[in-house]
Amino acid sequence: MDLNSLTIRPITGRDELSLFSRLPYLLNEELADDLAQGRRRPEWMWVALLGDRLLARAAWWSRPGDAAPHLLDILDVDDGLPDASARVEIGVRLLRAALPAVVPNGSPLPESSRLVPPDWRDSAVTRRATEDRMTILERTGATLFVERLRLEWRRGSPLPEPGGRLAFRPPHEDHELLTLMTRVLDGTLDAHSRHDLTRMSAGATAARHYEDELARYASPKDWWRVAVLPDAEPVGFVIPAHNGYNAIIAYLAVLPEHRGRGYIDDILAEGTRVLARQDVPRVRASTDLGNVPMANAFRRAGYVNFGREINMTWA
Repeated sequence: MDLNSLTIRPITGRDELSLFSRLPYLLNEELADDLAQGRRRPEWMWVALLGDRLLARAAWWSRPGDAAPHLLDILDVDDGLPDASARVEIGVRLLRAALPAVVPNGSPLPESSRLVPPDWRDSAVTRRATEDRMTILERTGATLFVERLRLEWRRGSPLPEPGGRLAFRPPHEDHELLTLMTRVLDGTLDAHSRHDLTRMSAGATAARHYEDELARYASPKDWWRVAVLPDAEPVGFVIPAHNGYNAIIAYLAVLPEHRGRGYIDDILAEGTRVLARQDVPRVRASTDLGNVPMANAFRRAGYVNFGREINMTWA
């Protein structure tokens, strides 16, 4: 294969969406709506072609209205190519051409995210494809950051009744939630939060999370719940939301002084009940593979592990 004959370029517009979608991935079905909603742009969707054959592709995602991409969430190489070195080389050439054009000069490179089956290491085909992508990213300077569990509660699954130990109310105001978010960072097991805490204060970390994610959800804030004891002392909180794709548990935490007493089960159950009352088909959530207490809480609440997410970052 003559790699010097590759054509590497962004797609020209929505008319080339069928070309971009020739390589299979579960996000393909969301691409048209993402373009319509401003979460993607044609100039952020790149292809590597040999003649009219699509050999590789890459795409970035953002929140609507953002000037720069937030996430590299599609990176695929034609698995039909038998030569592993050629697969990796094509992917590397694609990323090296696209990154300078997609990411504004001087801006940090967005994190890479890949959704994979929960047993991706057990399948030779899936493992090969996943490791090819990781090698491509590593050759452009990225390193593995964290692997996360993707979890799902499905409509019709049992919902525990309130246990009576805690009462639930919406946050009194944004300031109260920010204060609680700051406090729960003490001892956090979340890799992204721990990384942020190496660069900024707990208060700044909480404010960034709130402004960059929680405040942007279009779902009602009156879904949000603070868990309190009978004397009104806060124990923790949960943020049920809708991210434009699915109902989600966006954030769930117990204050440090109240951990180890099983309150996480009560709080997660309340957040799930809030969303179940909206008659959604599913509630999704994710947690780091290494956050065993959180993963166990989701399992006890009836959430199933339906996939994993591999995050890689550039220094």
